[in-house]
Amino acid sequence: MKQRKFHLHFTLFGTIVLALVLVLLFQTLKGKAEPIFDDNTATTYYAKTTLGTAPDLQAERYFNTENYDLSGFTFDVSQCDWNKAGTYRVPVIYDGKKTNCVVQVEVLASGEEITKTAADINENAVLTEKK
Repeated sequence: MKQRKFHLHFTLFGTIVLALVLVLLFQTLKGKAEPIFDDNTATTYYAKTTLGTAPDLQAERYFNTENYDLSGFTFDVSQCDWNKAGTYRVPVIYDGKKTNCVVQVEVLASGEEITKTAADINENAVLTEKK
């Protein structure tokens, strides 16, 4: 009885393609495990405040305790001037790492009124965009 030998030959091209597929698979699964760090998605939350008043940004308004330790969230307000009317994008930081989330804060002039919209009533209002 003759035995057959099975030989597996890897080519350089095949090895490179396999490595690329594994890297892409790893990156895809990594984004699903930690959605706030997924570079393919941008998440925008919204808040309003009046001139001269810093908004009360609290992680529990935007994130749930089942998925995250809320004490790990901070908001980078270093580029915001609450004494100047306008719209500011506040990056969200989790455990010292920048996330794909921002809070867009609208600072209203003192004569303007903060109106309640359906999005304002739902404090978890969010816009998620795929890049």
